[in-house]
Amino acid sequence: MLKALRFPRKKTSRPFKDYYSDWFKTLKNTLLPLLRSSISDSSPTLLSTHVEMLHHHIQSYYHALDLASSHDISQLLFPDWRSSLEKPFLWLGDFHPYLFTNLLRSFLGDTDEEADGKTDVFIKVGGKNCEFFDKPWEIAMAWKAPSKIMMSRIDQIECGLRLMVPALVDRVRNAQAVFMKRVVQHWVWCKGKKEAARASIGDAVAAQMEEMVSVFLDANRLRRSVLSEIISATNVYQAALFLVGLSQFLVGLRDPDLLREFERA
Repeated sequence: MLKALRFPRKKTSRPFKDYYSDWFKTLKNTLLPLLRSSISDSSPTLLSTHVEMLHHHIQSYYHALDLASSHDISQLLFPDWRSSLEKPFLWLGDFHPYLFTNLLRSFLGDTDEEADGKTDVFIKVGGKNCEFFDKPWEIAMAWKAPSKIMMSRIDQIECGLRLMVPALVDRVRNAQAVFMKRVVQHWVWCKGKKEAARASIGDAVAAQMEEMVSVFLDANRLRRSVLSEIISATNVYQAALFLVGLSQFLVGLRDPDLLREFERA
């Protein structure tokens, strides 16, 4: 319903989907290959540089989302340009921040196996792990023994999400309830007078969208914060593997072959 109502904000001349298309191509064709290649390199400085480049690229996307929301929130809250594989993962216009923490937890599987006494045996030959001949030893062992400090940071990040996500959902629910109440009341008060009804409903829509912009910005701030905290909590090797995993996930959701299989199912 809200999508069909016109919201009186100045729209940008360029649809956000065009910006995302360019951003995605840079991620897929430039930054992800660079980070992958530097993972196999022996230089931690080069790896750190490419980690920072990819992290900055993702953060720049969220800043662009913030800017776009101040012009036309509807194209972000109702992104019809998203693929059918991407849409189940969306929350308030973009990927749910739980995606970041769940991906992070997926790297900790080896730690759980160690706790169960199922540690795999690795042999180090020539400074490299035999299971990863093309990877530096630091990469092969990056998630084998995460520090207690890092695990504590991860727990804190997840605790913050458990508090913030429901609070934002409540704000959306309350905004929707207030909007419905105002529209129905104004409709009754206008007694069928179209001009009066149009003005009253327009005011209600404007107030609703103002609140949705605020919620969207806070959701985006949460996404940015979680991502930054993860990068801050991990070392350069862990951060590299995490960002590669995240980027591969985003790219995979737009893979034409996978998309066709999904839509045929």
